[in-house]
Amino acid sequence: MTTARNLVDFLKIAEKLECEDRLTRMSDGRNQSVASHSWNMAMMAIAIRLHLTRAVNLERVLELCVLHDLPEAIAHDVPLHEQTNEIKEQKRIHEQSAIETINTLLQDERIADEFNEYELRQSPESRLVKLLDILDTCVQHLCAMELSYVGTYKDNFYWRAFFSDSFASQFDYEPILRNIYNEIRTRVAARLRQELDIDYTQFIKDNDNEKV
Repeated sequence: MTTARNLVDFLKIAEKLECEDRLTRMSDGRNQSVASHSWNMAMMAIAIRLHLTRAVNLERVLELCVLHDLPEAIAHDVPLHEQTNEIKEQKRIHEQSAIETINTLLQDERIADEFNEYELRQSPESRLVKLLDILDTCVQHLCAMELSYVGTYKDNFYWRAFFSDSFASQFDYEPILRNIYNEIRTRVAARLRQELDIDYTQFIKDNDNEKV
């Protein structure tokens, strides 16, 4: 039986999401926390719900938004550019262990079920939440106080991804998401030109060169 002691221990773990930083930065210059990221995703889900072409359970979507990164309260965030195959496997193992720890405290199998649902991305809700996960990074590219830091990782890894056709096409799953991405991309390209004198098309050319 879950006790108040167990619940308090869980809440102490969940608080760590507020302390776990991501690479993305916010409009005040600070790094975005994992908790802030999850909150942004929930706000996006609420904002776009009337524009979705697929029927989804909004309550389920919001739960997945809040819970999808919960294991990082224990396992910590790993930046995308650092995720080799070996590190991805280690990350998977650590996150499963974290879920087991959390489930021991809550005695609620739904937590593990929802995390696994998100990882498998087979339901409409989990597919939508994954795209919101990615889209939030795009929003932070627009909101960040300055953008020079994005290009410091692995030879513009994040800019080359952000401006690639393959990155954009994933948002075709829901037209409203593609429209939002297109608007953000236009504004970010303008920021790069105005603030850093960078022509975004160089990242597209970089992608084309890598295909040769």
